[in-house]
Amino acid sequence: MYRRWTRRPWFMLMLGVTVGVVVCVGSLVGYLVGRYAAPAGGLAWPESVLQASATESSDSMAIATGMIADGVEGLFVLDFVTGNLQVWVINPLSGAWGGLYTRNVAADLGTQQGKAPKYLMVTGQAAFRSNTSNVRPAQSILYIADSTSGQFIAYMLPWNSQASTYNFAQQNPLIIIGRGLVRNLPIEGK
Repeated sequence: MYRRWTRRPWFMLMLGVTVGVVVCVGSLVGYLVGRYAAPAGGLAWPESVLQASATESSDSMAIATGMIADGVEGLFVLDFVTGNLQVWVINPLSGAWGGLYTRNVAADLGTQQGKAPKYLMVTGQAAFRSNTSNVRPAQSILYIADSTSGQFIAYMLPWNSQASTYNFAQQNPLIIIGRGLVRNLPIEGK
């Protein structure tokens, strides 16, 4: 029976007009409700702040970014050849480098001399609680793993907010907060 009605052109025309009228009436109702029922400033969606960090690596170096304090970001640079890790922090007042933190990852992980480590490096967020007034842990934790040995290590950075306020340069070692082993067997030939 349905097939009989769909072959008639007037039925298809009426069906199209009905669907069109329903869409138009729905659009008009939506417009009127939005115009007259919405608050004076319009509809407001809740804000969500985006927190992002970046990580990149090559065969001999890795870099990452991470939050140090409110409005202060750090650049983490790891040299695979020497194992030296440096964290450069920009002073928000002067716009110049306001802090340099260092550590030797190869020594901390016990990398054997002559072996070529393959490091992975990322930053994570942290909200440490501290009782000291000026020196507090940064808002980022740095994680480094050596894929050849299966070892990993986590570092934190002691940030002196008072020194950055008065434009004093900071130069300290990074602090180890944890380490571990994710693989029980070393990879042969590396």
